[in-house]
Amino acid sequence: MAIEIRRLIFNQSEAIEAIKAYGTKNGITFPDGKIVRAKFAGAAEYEINILKQIKSEITADHNVKEDSRAVILTIFSEETLEQKYFNLTSNFISAALIEYCIKHKIMLPKDAEKSLDITDFNICLDISRDSFTDEDQSTTRLSLED
Repeated sequence: MAIEIRRLIFNQSEAIEAIKAYGTKNGITFPDGKIVRAKFAGAAEYEINILKQIKSEITADHNVKEDSRAVILTIFSEETLEQKYFNLTSNFISAALIEYCIKHKIMLPKDAEKSLDITDFNICLDISRDSFTDEDQSTTRLSLED
């Protein structure tokens, strides 16, 4: 069976909008500004991260791959010229991006596995699922009615 892979790439303004909206929903405030850096952190940053306690229904409903990595976000405020660092979990950011997709009507298959990736300039949501072939007749295909 072949695997279909899709990558949604979020620029910094989309990512900060998603993270701020999801943070507000969970009682966490983020400052105004731009994400100037996002990078995966080590195991220690994940272990001390209080956000790993947040279990979101959206991650379970949308098949987000459990990820025990922390992400350090650097947010720069042009008003104060300050950089602030935030230690978030991969699952927190994944949930924020999924809610952003739902709000902006970006199609996401619920059953596909989703995972977070970070490139040099963007935050990405990778979506993968088994693709049906002619030999795989035992499983029903996705139809437009779904």
